[in-house]
Amino acid sequence: MSRLVALLALASACVPTGGFDAGMAPATDSGVTIADAGFDAGQPQSPWVLEDFAGTGAPGLVNGPLAQAQFNQPTALAIDALDQLYVADTGNRAIRKIDVNGVVSTVVASGLVDPRGVAVDARGTVYVADTSEQCVKQFSAGSLRDYVGTCAMGVMGFRRCYDSGPGTVGPGDIAGPMGLWADSDAGLVYIADAEHQLVRFAVMGRRELGTLAGREDSTAFVDGACGRSYCCGASFNLAGCRPAQGSIFRGPAAVALASSGDLLVADRGNCAIRRISTPSAAACRVSTLFGSGCTPGAPLNLSLNSPLGVAGGPDDVVFVSDTANQRVVRLDPTLPMATRLEELPGKGTLSNPWGLAVDSTGRVFVVDSGHNRIRVFVPR
Repeated sequence: MSRLVALLALASACVPTGGFDAGMAPATDSGVTIADAGFDAGQPQSPWVLEDFAGTGAPGLVNGPLAQAQFNQPTALAIDALDQLYVADTGNRAIRKIDVNGVVSTVVASGLVDPRGVAVDARGTVYVADTSEQCVKQFSAGSLRDYVGTCAMGVMGFRRCYDSGPGTVGPGDIAGPMGLWADSDAGLVYIADAEHQLVRFAVMGRRELGTLAGREDSTAFVDGACGRSYCCGASFNLAGCRPAQGSIFRGPAAVALASSGDLLVADRGNCAIRRISTPSAAACRVSTLFGSGCTPGAPLNLSLNSPLGVAGGPDDVVFVSDTANQRVVRLDPTLPMATRLEELPGKGTLSNPWGLAVDSTGRVFVVDSGHNRIRVFVPR
């Protein structure tokens, strides 16, 4: 678990309430439906209900019906075209699947060390961020193989050459990958390269690895230009080349496409959600959707604290696991910044909420990691 502590330590200076395993006591988990609302009892009733979905709450690896299944410190979620959920079951070093009939099974049972990100494409290929292994792995046709990265535990990379390049099948250099998103329309897998402070992309079927946004190994909070580029591939053939990037992140932890087609980034260390416009194009731009940096004591309706999960909902709304604040929030980009955040029910009953996924009916699933459960927000 030392890798996880190191990853969350990036934001320690601005996360006074701690992280995934910072020693905080788990929130009380009564196992009942929660329908409380917002920031105080005087607000109207929430349009959402929070319910248990899968897991008993006890750590373990048990397949079967939702109420009998067990997980062990799960972290990430993905959802496919059939509304089947894929769970990065980190403590079990496995990928689990929850089918539409409510049955939990184990999809990947071996070959993983530290899975903390998962994505699935339109063909059913599963991609896994094996964080401590410094790589992304690919599971298809019953076989797990290395996709991009070094895939060697403890080999941090930090080489002068990050990208593999166009026309080049190579591992490239990733350090502490976390969130993933498979964009089948664009033929790309987006990667939150947390320790290089980059948002990366890999080309499906060709394993080409490039950089979309961020400045290598630099931490700050800067919006600006970005664009798909390769550093050390055939088009440059220059060791140590650097693509010009105007944006900077601080520990990007999760990525997801919004309904608009923009790429959302949970910028954990900056306590912000960033938005990358037209990510599959040759040119794009990074802007801030919500958050103004990590300010201790900032009002809850105006701030986030170490967000580790993000998902796009209908009409361009965005759901965020505001992890260190132990809550999930909804952001409406059409509203002024001062009223953009809506707190969903469950604050005080969630323990280290992490990955998120939205299904075709608008339900929002969240990994309640500290309680070894998957839970669901159901719209009234």
